[in-house]
Amino acid sequence: MEKRKWLWKRKSSERSPGESESSESFSSHSERYSDEQEQEALRESPTDSIQSPEVNSKAAITDDEMKESVKSLTEKLSAALVNVSAKEDLVKQHVKVAEEAVAGWERAENEVVALKQQLEAAVQQNLNLEVRSSHLDSALKECVRQLRQARDEQEKRVSDAIMEKSSEWESKKAELEKQILDLQTEAEAARAENSASIDPNTLLLVEAMEKENSSLKQELISLCKELEIMTIERDLSTQAAETASKLQLESIRKVAKLEAECRRLQSTARKSSPLNNQKLIPEVDQFKNQKHSPKGLAVEIDMMDDFLEMERLAALPETKSTTPLSAPESASEESGLRVELDSMTERVTELESKLGMIEAEKLELKNALDESVESLKEAQYKLAEAEIRMVELQKELTAVNETKELLEFQLIGMEVEARTMSANVDTLKAEVEEERKVSAELRVKCEELENELTRTIQETELQQSTTSNGELKIKQEDLAVAADKLAECQKTIASLGRQLQSLATLEDFLIDTSNIPGFSRKEIWRSPSNDMLIPKRDSDFSRMSVENCSNMGNGNEDSSPSSSLSASSTTHVTAVKSRNSFGKFFSRSKSVIELQNGQD
Repeated sequence: MEKRKWLWKRKSSERSPGESESSESFSSHSERYSDEQEQEALRESPTDSIQSPEVNSKAAITDDEMKESVKSLTEKLSAALVNVSAKEDLVKQHVKVAEEAVAGWERAENEVVALKQQLEAAVQQNLNLEVRSSHLDSALKECVRQLRQARDEQEKRVSDAIMEKSSEWESKKAELEKQILDLQTEAEAARAENSASIDPNTLLLVEAMEKENSSLKQELISLCKELEIMTIERDLSTQAAETASKLQLESIRKVAKLEAECRRLQSTARKSSPLNNQKLIPEVDQFKNQKHSPKGLAVEIDMMDDFLEMERLAALPETKSTTPLSAPESASEESGLRVELDSMTERVTELESKLGMIEAEKLELKNALDESVESLKEAQYKLAEAEIRMVELQKELTAVNETKELLEFQLIGMEVEARTMSANVDTLKAEVEEERKVSAELRVKCEELENELTRTIQETELQQSTTSNGELKIKQEDLAVAADKLAECQKTIASLGRQLQSLATLEDFLIDTSNIPGFSRKEIWRSPSNDMLIPKRDSDFSRMSVENCSNMGNGNEDSSPSSSLSASSTTHVTAVKSRNSFGKFFSRSKSVIELQNGQD
């Protein structure tokens, strides 16, 4: 940007001396022309002295007129030079305006490039976030899959363990039932054998007891002692049965507590994951019912058998005390009671061992249940974390989508602005091309007029030096030719004035649009008539130049030939100056646009 400004300053500095040199050359040319006219007048003065006094008087009159015309021409020339200097200042101002416009254009382009870079960065960030979200989604899906797999494996392990335990308990239950049936059959067989063996032996014993009454008394005493021992043993067996019943009740209470705890855990599990754990609840209930109901029934049956045996044993001494018994009956009963007592003690020990095994298995099941509950809690915690992470990812995705939409809207606006700016640049290029064509045509016309004017001046000088008698006629002819040329110049200038006056209607539009943002008074406008680009100050300047040219033409029609000729030269010079200034302005604007397009 600084290099461009320096180039502009350099070009303006290079051009300004040329313009000043052209103005100085024009002023020196006008001064030289006035000096030549004075010298010719001095040369003609001695020749005129030889002529008649009438010719001398006419020559004096013409000299006075020439001097007056030279004075007026010098005044007009000074005024024209002042106007030219003012116009050059205006041209410099317009060049500055053009430089500012170019700088604004470059700033807009830099802003557009920066916004494009920001948009690309945002798009890249959006793509990265989308990739990250896809990775996180895949990771979340993998975690969910692993959780489901772990839950399925855990359910499978629990179901397998339950099935194994249930099969083991069923096998043990079947074995115990078989043992109970065998014991019952053995007890019934023993009772039948005892009853069958007692009936014939008792008769024989009764007969023998009647004979040996004295010996039996001693045996009865011993039997009483033995019965006392048996009562003690019975009390001990009843105490053992009571302790077993107490242990059974305690085990039943513990089982009830465990069932209540299991139900509580089931309720919590139903609250957390009702769908996954509903399958386990009926299976566990069924397993517990299967586990406890047959055992409870077996224990209750054993306890009932024990109590019945104890009642039977308690009823036996009463019957013995009321009915007289023989010695073999008492011995057989004693042996039977001992056998039953041994069997009862064995059963009590078996029940105690079974109760210990049941408690150990109950503890194992409780531990397994606790482990399953803990793993279920961990799975629920992981699932909650995954859901929270999913919600956060969804929020990030929505934010990214919103930023993407905003960036897309900004990109659309920037594209529209770029299109409008490119369209404006194209129109400016077309208008500059048209202006160049028009300026070239005007330059050619002005050069032709300058050549014709110089030819006429040279012819007049030659004719003045060769012949003095036909000087007035030649001057009149030259004046007529110069008047024709002046008329043509005035016509061309009038046409230019009409073209520039058509631009004068833009003043009101400029005043109205001065308050609109984005427009400035120094901005270049487009002419509706001839598609020319011209500022407001240039329109005023062109209007002033046209008025000056028309005034000069109208004021000099009645003056002398030299004054009209000088007026035509001044108007031509002002026209050339205005043309050169417009040409420089348009050439600079075109060069700026070409440089800008080259950089794009």
